[in-house]
Amino acid sequence: MSFDIPSMHIADNSPEAEAVERVMLAQHVGAEEAVRRILRSAQTVPQERNFIKEGKGMFNDPDDARVLDEAVAIALEERRRPSSQTLA
Repeated sequence: MSFDIPSMHIADNSPEAEAVERVMLAQHVGAEEAVRRILRSAQTVPQERNFIKEGKGMFNDPDDARVLDEAVAIALEERRRPSSQTLA
């Protein structure tokens, strides 16, 4: 599949024009090459984050993980506490 877009016009001071200009200045390329590079970088699909591999458990917010850790610690303390029930 190929595309020929000779009449493509990007308006001055538009966000698109600013993006092209930033790439042109930073990478010392012309407008056409800047557009190509922007398109190449846009085609990468963002990977879904794996919070477990990142060491955050099943939560993306460390505060949520801390709350769960505290709840588990309380539950373990309760489990270790001797029973107050008497057998009949």
